[in-house]
Amino acid sequence: MIKLTKTQIFAGTAIGIVFLIGALAPWLNNAARIGAGYKAKILCSEIFVAGRDSNDVLANDFKDITLVLPLVRAGIDEENKSVRTSLFGLGKSQAIYRGMNGCTLLNGEDNFISTSSNPVAFTPSPLAAARPTSGEAIARIDYDAINTVLDDAIEDETAGHRAFVVLVDGRLVDECYASGFSEHSKFLSWSMAKSVLSTLVGASVSHNYLAVDFPAPVPEWSESPRAAITWHNLLQMQSGLEFEEDYAAINSDVNQMLWRSREMGARAAASNLRYEPGEFWDYSSGTSNILARALANTLEEQNLDLQSFAKSTLFGPIGAASFVLETDTAGQFIGSSFVYATARDWARLGQLYLQNGEWDGASIISPEWVDYVQQPAAASDNQYSAHFWLNSSGKDAREKFIPGLPENVYFMAGHEGQYVFIIPSKNAVIVRTGITRNAEPINVTGPVVTALFEAIGDAEK
Repeated sequence: MIKLTKTQIFAGTAIGIVFLIGALAPWLNNAARIGAGYKAKILCSEIFVAGRDSNDVLANDFKDITLVLPLVRAGIDEENKSVRTSLFGLGKSQAIYRGMNGCTLLNGEDNFISTSSNPVAFTPSPLAAARPTSGEAIARIDYDAINTVLDDAIEDETAGHRAFVVLVDGRLVDECYASGFSEHSKFLSWSMAKSVLSTLVGASVSHNYLAVDFPAPVPEWSESPRAAITWHNLLQMQSGLEFEEDYAAINSDVNQMLWRSREMGARAAASNLRYEPGEFWDYSSGTSNILARALANTLEEQNLDLQSFAKSTLFGPIGAASFVLETDTAGQFIGSSFVYATARDWARLGQLYLQNGEWDGASIISPEWVDYVQQPAAASDNQYSAHFWLNSSGKDAREKFIPGLPENVYFMAGHEGQYVFIIPSKNAVIVRTGITRNAEPINVTGPVVTALFEAIGDAEK
């Protein structure tokens, strides 16, 4: 038997560790890129788009997500408006502020390709005063009850509420904000961006730029059965494409798309077809980014830029000047996740739907589109429509999302509790933004919205 000296054993062990680290390095770097990319992107947007103090963001926005995020170090360059992050040197990421395009997480090539023209100038129209005098009061509203509900909600620090806005009959009845936020603060949409995207598709339909029953123009699908996927299939999340929407899995499609892809729509378009289009409902952020890219390409064929189209056709006419549609490295709108706007401007977008798509006598989206986004996707168990959620009960005793609200309520919804509730029976819109973790956000927000609903009398039919 050959006996090894301690030196030989130590050397062999060291070599083994080196080989193990080498084998694990790609996995570790990939994992680090997800966390570092997330932190760079969110930190950049919250500082340079939302205008928040970096210390406040670092202290409050990255808690209770993963054990890794607090270990990710961030360098903030105020002069060049950028953020660099890494995890002990791994996963190096950078996000840069790009003006009207918000902040972009750089992936792939370092050069940023902008597809946007100069921003379109417009002046927002004012909303009514927040707390009307008795002469301006709407008779069917219990203002004291609304004030009490909102004050109690904001004081509940465990809930994570950041803003509430209540519109009734198109008037700003009440609003409240957590410390550090105001009517001027811009709030991240997360998946409420999907409803913004849907509205832009609706505006394009109204201008006869596309028809939802036609196949979506996706270059990668021209020689594939995927070429049969329509705009309608994409809008209703019934494309049949494989896409793993799992944020806890490092290698999931959604994590690789949002934090590692240069062009998110192209990354999602490469997905395989698993089901016949229209037969299976599967919530997918990839679907939304395919849709956003198809819309941008369709508008480009009309010599239109998506960003300018959004401002001149939608945000400008309704006076929602704060909206920022953020883009990926290739300059494409991230229609799944990244829109910023004030709570009041989120309310304006909901009000547009209450007004059947009209604003100041002009048709922004057609009444048919307003009806379309309230029709459930066939395979969704009555819970989802064209990038909007529905408060309808389903089969097998599935309850409504908010039991205290009627079934005809429909809403925009985003991660951690971003909501715009459209309530036809009250002619009301209720906005809630915040960060709710360690609890289901709809269960935290639902009782507050129900109490507000109960303080508003029914609208005249």
